[in-house]
Amino acid sequence: MDKDKNIFRLLHVIDCIEKIEIIIKDLSYESYLEDWIKQDAIFRNIEIIGEAIVNVEEELKEKYPDVPWVQAKGMRNFLIHEYFKVDQNAVWETAHNHLPKLKFQILSIINDIK
Repeated sequence: MDKDKNIFRLLHVIDCIEKIEIIIKDLSYESYLEDWIKQDAIFRNIEIIGEAIVNVEEELKEKYPDVPWVQAKGMRNFLIHEYFKVDQNAVWETAHNHLPKLKFQILSIINDIK
């Protein structure tokens, strides 16, 4: 297993989550719906999260089965391939409810494998 490559990719996940945290800080759902620039920034960072996770080695993913690897990849694929029917509420929920948990899990993995 290439520890450095995995850490590099996991740090991309953290970086993107932190960017999303900055974007949504003090942002109401109504303001989010009216701001396509913030929507696009969140979409892009979720896409990068998914792409980084796709490239994490399977051996590492198998070691941490509680991390939603498949769901992160699925969200990325949906945003890229089904962009015309994105559910803004699902993106909002992901940003507020799922990404904080993912951040905690990824930080724990990074600390584990360092």
